Order: sequence, then structure tokens, then C-alpha cells
Amino acid sequence: MQIIQLTKEEFDQFASTHQNYNFYQTSQYGTLMSRHGFEDVYVGLLNDENKLVGASLILTQKKLGRFKSGYAPRGFLIDFNDFNLVIAFTRLLKQYLQHLGYIYVKIDPYVIHIERDADGKPIIGGANNKDIIKLLKKLNYEHCGFNLYFESLKPRWNAITKLEASSDKLFRLLNKQIRNKIRRSYKRGVTVYKGNKDDLKLFYSLLNKKHSRKINYYYDYYEIFSKNDMFDIYFAKLDPSVYIKTSKDFYEAELQINTDLTNLVQENTENNNHYINLKMNSDKLLNVYKNQVINANNLFRVYPNGIVIATSAVIRYNREVFFLIDGYNPKFKSFCPNHLLKWVIINEHARKGFLYAHHNGITGDFNKNNPYYGLYEFKKGFNSNIVEYIGEFDLVINKHLYYTLKQLKIVKKLLEFKK
Repeated sequence: MQIIQLTKEEFDQFASTHQNYNFYQTSQYGTLMSRHGFEDVYVGLLNDENKLVGASLILTQKKLGRFKSGYAPRGFLIDFNDFNLVIAFTRLLKQYLQHLGYIYVKIDPYVIHIERDADGKPIIGGANNKDIIKLLKKLNYEHCGFNLYFESLKPRWNAITKLEASSDKLFRLLNKQIRNKIRRSYKRGVTVYKGNKDDLKLFYSLLNKKHSRKINYYYDYYEIFSKNDMFDIYFAKLDPSVYIKTSKDFYEAELQINTDLTNLVQENTENNNHYINLKMNSDKLLNVYKNQVINANNLFRVYPNGIVIATSAVIRYNREVFFLIDGYNPKFKSFCPNHLLKWVIINEHARKGFLYAHHNGITGDFNKNNPYYGLYEFKKGFNSNIVEYIGEFDLVINKHLYYTLKQLKIVKKLLEFKK
């Protein structure tokens, strides 16, 4: 067996058919990051029959002088259940990277830790890869812990929806509250359309500083991934004229109901509490619809041509769609644009034969007091299962420099805290 350097084409050919495939382990992602401070390195493991049995993209940075650190995002691409393969790959890779001056390589593989249900509870008899964790520790990988929040480079906790071919079935499987918000969004005049490169400034303006990346990062994302039809941006746009029409329709329908109830109350002077209660509830609805008509007319005066209120970027890879990042205008939160965006994107890809939708990160704290609980509920509402990965591991190559770096990081944090 031996470690070799791969071309981008050789790497992509292997990566696209591997059981742990993901868009972070592609030459497209490597090319992207090579424009933002990293060198993209592609390595493979040849067995004794000269067959490629393992590979990885390693993003590389200079750390101390000529020494380097590496990061294999969602890698390595090896069968972690084949312990002999893991042992051989680790040993040979350490030797290979030691000659190149690496201090360590961080990995966070697509390997489930404990299989969980939609509520985050462990499934009895489900997958449990504690033996893989034990093996990696035995091979001197430093485990960075079972974090519950967003301390890691990539989320350790994810929500994933298995897609159904039928739109009706897919919609029925959504949480009732999610379904109602999607309907509300449609009724209030929100529609979804796909953007292009010219829309990236608008896209970026709606992210609300959720990301530390500069806009050029997303221009590069678009350029590199869209060549292979892997990247798209979507927008939710409010049409106030539609909002006016639907608001008036609801108001007029409720006004008729209210008039009928008024007559019933007057006609039934004895034991008419039932009709009185119905009339009171109708009065409340009538006031709500009246305010909506006023609001819709005000919006039309300000935005006669409509206004874009939310956005979402997705990556497509191997019949799976990954939600990359989204944003919205908080002034229009009540229009539920994020709910509609996610549904339209999921439904579109399900009809095209995609198998899964990855909603990206959640936390592993399922307590309702968790400030991120709403994020979990939102993503869970799309009939998602909760996935917990084994987390980050550092393959230590130069022990002395590795622990020196760790101490320097501690000192830096102390100095920042004192400021």
C-alpha cells in the first residue's frame, strides 16, 4: 500500500462513488478554498493491487515557518468500519505528510456517532460507532469532544429530510404548523424564483451578517459550483397586490359570516350564548383581516413592484441537496418566507429524483430553554431526522509543535478575554 498525490479528476472520480461522499470532499470545494487562504491537496491510498481504496481533500495552511496544518473537511473518504484499512491509511498518511512538514490534520468525517430519532433520542438497537472512536484514539487522533453547539468547523448535529417523489405525500409529512405557515406565505402574495450571478449582491444583503465571509466568497462559490450545475440561489418575493386581493377576499367572506351571526343572535334571544361566542370570535377575525387590508395597501404604496424578503443558497451533489446559508428581512418575518423557500426547494428537488435534503446545522441540546431550540423545531418540522456525527479529530503528526500550538491558542484566548 502507498499514499499518492491525485489529480483533481482522479479524486472526483473516486469521491463521487464513495459511501461517505459529500460536496466538501470535491475538487470544486478545494478550488473555492484555494482562493481563500488554503492550498488544496488531494491524496489517495493505493492497495497492493494498485486500486484506489481511500482518498481525501486536505486544505492546507502555513502555521509556523515552513510547517503546515491540514483540514480534511468531512473526510477522510475511507471505510471507517474496515479497521485494518483505517490503520494502514493513518500510518502511511502520517509518514507522507511528515515529510511535507505537517503538524496535524483535522478531520470531521460523515460517520454517525449514535443513531437518533426526530426528537434527538437514541434509537434502541440503532447504529453506535463508539468502536470507531476508540480506534481513532488508539491511533493517536486527538478527539475534540462531543460538542452540543456550534464550536466545531462544521456542524456536529444535522437535520436531514428523506425526500418523497409525491409532492402531496411530501407536504402531508411536514409538521402541521409548517404547512400552515407555507399556506399563509402563499396567500399573502409570496412567490419563489431562482436568481443568477447578477443577484448575488441582493443575496448578500439579506444574509444579515450571518457569515463572516466577504461577498467575493459567494461570487467564487457561484462561479466554481454552477459550472457543474451544483449551486443555486433562490429568492422569496412579496407581491403586495396579491396580498391586497387575498386580504380583501378574507375580509369580505368574514363580513358575510359576521352579518349572518348578527342575525342569528337577534333571532335567538333565549339561550343564544353559542351564537354570541361565535359572533365575538368573528369580530376578532374581522378586525385582523381589516388590519391586513390596511397593511397590504400600505405595502403597495411603498413597494408597488414588490420586494424581495428572503433568500437561500443550496448545493447539489449526487442526488442530495444541501442548504448552505439563508437570510431574510426581519420586517417581513410574519410572511413566513423561509418556510416557503425551504418547501419550494425541497419539493423541486424531490420531483427531480433527489434523495435527501440536508438542512445544515442544529444543536444537540433539545431543551426548550436552549436559545437555538427554535432553529431545531423549524428544521425538524420538515419531517427531518436528527443526525449526530462523531465529531472532530486531530491526526497529530508533529507532537511537539502540535501541543505548542495548542498552548499558544490558550494564551491568545486569555489575552482576548482580558481585553
